[in-house]
Amino acid sequence: MPDVLTSLLRHVRIETSLFGHIELGAPWGARVGPREVVLLHHVLEGEMWLELDGREIHVDRGDLLLLPHGAPHCLRHRPGAPVADEGRWPSPPAPGVQAVQHRLGGDGPRTVVLCAAMSLAGAGRSLLLRALPSVVLLDGGAGEPVPGLGRLLDGIRDEVRSRRPGAPVMAARFAELLLLQAIRAELERPAPPGSFRAALADERVARALDALYQAPERTWTVASLARQAGMSRSGFAHAFREQVGESPLRHLMRWRMELAKEKLRERPELALAELASSVGYQDQAAFSVAFRREVGVPPGAYRSPHRRIS
Repeated sequence: MPDVLTSLLRHVRIETSLFGHIELGAPWGARVGPREVVLLHHVLEGEMWLELDGREIHVDRGDLLLLPHGAPHCLRHRPGAPVADEGRWPSPPAPGVQAVQHRLGGDGPRTVVLCAAMSLAGAGRSLLLRALPSVVLLDGGAGEPVPGLGRLLDGIRDEVRSRRPGAPVMAARFAELLLLQAIRAELERPAPPGSFRAALADERVARALDALYQAPERTWTVASLARQAGMSRSGFAHAFREQVGESPLRHLMRWRMELAKEKLRERPELALAELASSVGYQDQAAFSVAFRREVGVPPGAYRSPHRRIS
């Protein structure tokens, strides 16, 4: 089975990680607005309820809650409890501060949550998030919801408390491993039919995806991708569109543009002709036209804010 997840993760990085150790006494409730981060909550003591997309989800001690898209949601000590806007809660830590501790709510039953907020970047970010639902709940009732959870959490707590040299970097690495374990556990679950996750789980379509993600510079055609999948051209084109939601060549073009944006940010000194060739365009002018059509600005304008000043 092709390991498409590895191909995507090569182009995903965690840029910032913030941690919080939050003690909550009933009654309590918070309304959290949308944000461009992945949120992780691990309930160390007590319980809480999540309201998201019209659903009420019980989160018990030991459970791991993942909100990949930073969607707006409410957290409460019980269903229907009043919530305060997040603006009335303590503000997030200042830049450079790695961890916060808060005690909120009343004098009732206590809930203790270890929280992490992680910012993802890279060409594979949107595709990875597309494979994940708005909420992932990993049940800790039968043990660790992901392998090695206890060791990873201990590592985060120890580094946050120690204040030793390099502690922020070490804590962030533990958080990265925790996030990757949670993502892998979710992607191992059965995929909804017709979803992008189903495409990753379909061995034939996944072979084609893995090939174009690893070698976007090749002159791919629907026929050559169908050969990678071991399918007829028409059968592959139909299956790909059903599961991925667009044609193989449209998906390839979008992947090439994401890689180009990543390279323009990370290597602004790279010549446009070389960049174009690396993502499958031998003609720099054709690349510039395609980039502007997809991104909305020419590559030079996109690169300018990221160009290094010598």
